[in-house]
Amino acid sequence: MVREFKGKAGIGEGRIASFGNQAPTVSRFSSRGPDYININRSLADVLKPDILAPGHQIWAAWSPLSASEPLLKGYHFALMSGTSMAAPHIVGIAALIKQKYPSWTPSMIASAMSTTATKYDMNGDLIQAEGFNLHALYPSTPFDFGAGLVSPSNALDPGLVFPTEYEDNINFLCSLPGVDPAVVKSATGGQCNASISHSHPADLNLPSITISSLVGHQVVQRRVKNVGGKVETYVWSVIPPNGTTVNINPPVFTVAAEEVQNLEIQIIATHKTDHFTFGEIILTGSLNHIARIPLSILVVSAS
Repeated sequence: MVREFKGKAGIGEGRIASFGNQAPTVSRFSSRGPDYININRSLADVLKPDILAPGHQIWAAWSPLSASEPLLKGYHFALMSGTSMAAPHIVGIAALIKQKYPSWTPSMIASAMSTTATKYDMNGDLIQAEGFNLHALYPSTPFDFGAGLVSPSNALDPGLVFPTEYEDNINFLCSLPGVDPAVVKSATGGQCNASISHSHPADLNLPSITISSLVGHQVVQRRVKNVGGKVETYVWSVIPPNGTTVNINPPVFTVAAEEVQNLEIQIIATHKTDHFTFGEIILTGSLNHIARIPLSILVVSAS
């Protein structure tokens, strides 16, 4: 019987678990907004990122045949961080929503997750974001967390959704500055409609509103669909971004199950801002549904 060895062994890649009382936080490696439409870094009128999901130090299944990480070859599980970990959480929640609502489109599923997400952490404070200094946290914005941290249970009962159709996306592409209609048709098969030449990229029917260059005032169009199963009355409230006032027409609306309500959102500049400012519209229903719409506005001029 062998009683001792001359060789020595050690445990590599050891980790020490540490726990804080502030969660979630936005990881420093998580992509930030604003979004750009071209290589010249022209600002886009679309909120990015869309949403926040768990993606840091996730223990998940791993292919033992994978060659991308030699140290993990042969292992069936791994501790990983990144979008590759956050995206599966979103996909899993989307699958649960699709299971409950088989007829829903991808835009309806994405809307349900966005309008029911939370921008607050476990203590009820605004979600913080990691800085480049170790352990440093700073107040975050929708350019850090999008609509907020996804809530699987709330996303299964959103009350309202913002459906985006094929034509909406074609109109969005055609409204982008400098875009050639022939290129849009070649890439998508869709035709730019001259009758909607007055449309603006911010009119894309998303559950958020981003205006990268507000001059004076702008009216943004939105369309919501009642998916709550019963007639419901909604009222709105708003936290306006600094440098703006916000109004919605109609101020109160009642929408039957599966019916659609059009909204006009007027954003008025009160003074110039040197950077994006943020706020939100809250639609509160009589059956306790709540839909949050993040606002991201850069005021170029008040007149």
